[in-house]
Amino acid sequence: MTTIVAIGCSHTYGTLLDGKQSSSLFNLNNSYAGCIAKKHKCKFINLSQPGGSNEFIFRVAIDWLTRYRKRDEDYIVLIGWTSPFRMETRYPEDSEYKHTVVSKIDMKYFPMSLGQGPKVARSRAYQKLHSICPLIFENTKDFDLWATYAYNLQQLFFKNKVKFLMFNTCQELEYTENNKTVIDALDTKYYIHPMKKNENFLERSLGKGFAKTPCWHMKLDAHLDYSLYLSNILVDLDYF
Repeated sequence: MTTIVAIGCSHTYGTLLDGKQSSSLFNLNNSYAGCIAKKHKCKFINLSQPGGSNEFIFRVAIDWLTRYRKRDEDYIVLIGWTSPFRMETRYPEDSEYKHTVVSKIDMKYFPMSLGQGPKVARSRAYQKLHSICPLIFENTKDFDLWATYAYNLQQLFFKNKVKFLMFNTCQELEYTENNKTVIDALDTKYYIHPMKKNENFLERSLGKGFAKTPCWHMKLDAHLDYSLYLSNILVDLDYF
């Protein structure tokens, strides 16, 4: 049986999918990725995290590929790239602090992003980091990193003969003076519209008239619609 593995931020996680809760097993299992798994009768693993960065997505994908993938099983990995203006920080190993969310990953890591409230961090020292977010995040650097993560992950999936599909959840990738050759080397057969405006999950859903929550997440109807969109692409790739 094929297993769907989903890795992304809150949109792929399913945050507020039910319109009520941020993190829950229902939301985790009924995101657009979960709907695809149900439609095609696949096993489902959702390794996404609310607030997850592209750095997080790359790290978790590599971790899954090298430590948890079973070589005799069939997988389809769905990679939902997020805003570039996010990063990971980590509590010291010997500290009592952990990030609080329903997840199956190393919870010593926690996300930090522009516009995020400092209360996400559990310790006062890490809360202070949010005051310097505007200095940490810079367009060129962050788009360069995103392009590099996507290209390297594609090459690793190809090398290991793992089926995959990439897409954007809330923002498009952009050219910089450094990353053009990297972006041009991406295989867009397996990365849906990496640079096309209004084609990410959030903006595509809003453009189709689906209602968002106050914190810019989509509900079950939008997830069902996007699952059909992705499912058709996966069928065209002969994954099912």
